[in-house]
Amino acid sequence: MSLRAKAPVNKGNRLKMFNYGPAGCGKTTAAIQFPHAYIIDTEGGTDHYADTINKAGSVVLQTSSIHEVIAEVHALLTEEHDYQTLIIDPFTHLYNDAQDYWTRIFEKYAANDKAKETQDFGAGYWGKVKRDVKRLERMMMALDMNLIVTAHQKNEYGENMKKLGVTFDSMRGDDYVFDLIFRVERFGDKLMAYKVKERADILVGQKFPDSFEWSYDNFANFYGRENLERKAVPVVMATDKQVARVKQLVEALRIEETETAKWFSKAKVEDWDEMTSETIGKTITFLENKLEEVKNA
Repeated sequence: MSLRAKAPVNKGNRLKMFNYGPAGCGKTTAAIQFPHAYIIDTEGGTDHYADTINKAGSVVLQTSSIHEVIAEVHALLTEEHDYQTLIIDPFTHLYNDAQDYWTRIFEKYAANDKAKETQDFGAGYWGKVKRDVKRLERMMMALDMNLIVTAHQKNEYGENMKKLGVTFDSMRGDDYVFDLIFRVERFGDKLMAYKVKERADILVGQKFPDSFEWSYDNFANFYGRENLERKAVPVVMATDKQVARVKQLVEALRIEETETAKWFSKAKVEDWDEMTSETIGKTITFLENKLEEVKNA
């Protein structure tokens, strides 16, 4: 077979950052300093910052519904707009809402023989919760926008409930998808950021310091103002016609689910309609050529 690997291309990193800290530590204050932000406030934390938010040219949507947020992020992903940064403050409530939503569904239909998938309050339940959270995360990562997600802080315990330290309050593994993670703390009037994670090579030729006084200007000096303030480019998603065509080709070629699952994994999606128009278009071309080969064999 021919080798297919290519040299990596630097696409110009968009900020994908996760901040956590105790209540009242300044997570919201830190985030809303970013200009032209689309702020999704899940606990009313922006109520006291109207002047700062308006001055920055930002807007606020208050909701703790994960499904409403998925719809908003999909619009930011696919439509023209002037916002540079998406802020979700905090993510903790969206994770909790996903659990509450699927708890209600499972409790309502648990006794219904026709709804077998809602009878398993173990793997089945957590699979639904994880699916919603991961779908939102995939869209957030695909955004051509800066992303700042905050979470509450909680104690971390080990064996025999021995306290090990502190961590973020969200689904395990949520931190993996982010390039930068900071723990935020306030000392008097000073807001400090402590680096927990920095993905290698996110900045060319330099790294964030282990700790620094938080301000937008400080952050922009480290990360690059041109990266933070460039206009978002919308993503063109798969059309209904493309989805129908690819399903038709998969059926005609009798392609196994295990094979399409590999394609979904590579594209970082769970189904055809989550693909970009470009990606599904390439898949259709590949399958049409494959079908032509079968017909001519």
